[in-house]
Amino acid sequence: MDHDLLNLSRRKMIFQQISQYPGTYIREMEKALSLTMGDLQYHLQQLEKADLISSHDDGRRKRYFVKNEVNYFDREILCFIKMRTPRRLIIFLLLHPESSFKEILAKFHFTKGALSFHLKKLINANIVIQTKREKEMIYRIKDENRISRILISYQSGILDEALNGFIDLWTKL
Repeated sequence: MDHDLLNLSRRKMIFQQISQYPGTYIREMEKALSLTMGDLQYHLQQLEKADLISSHDDGRRKRYFVKNEVNYFDREILCFIKMRTPRRLIIFLLLHPESSFKEILAKFHFTKGALSFHLKKLINANIVIQTKREKEMIYRIKDENRISRILISYQSGILDEALNGFIDLWTKL
């Protein structure tokens, strides 16, 4: 790795931001670091070209990670955890495993279509498992320990009262 690239103070600052907040995206960095979009894009390209960072497109945003700090499989999960609605669904299902569609709908007050959309994305990402119990669909997190570990490990980059409450409860179990 070419660490001479990190001799530039702006580039080093960007690299440290990504290291501290894995999965951050360009608008978050623009605000946090008070850099112009063009300047930020240029330095991100240089860091990516030097193989110091990598990006992951979650379908909505391009998120950045320091190479080798977050494994590839955790990145996808982290991308979902960084988004408010999927994160809240994940936390709910960790705290209420085996929840029915109706129970989740009652908790979140989404439209049926919106809830179905988010659950399908989580199922396709292999985070949530859907099974049938009698006449209703039941949902649970596929790998509770792994998802919990990721939530706890990367909580500093996510401001969310629901996440803080989950972590308090989960670490006491």
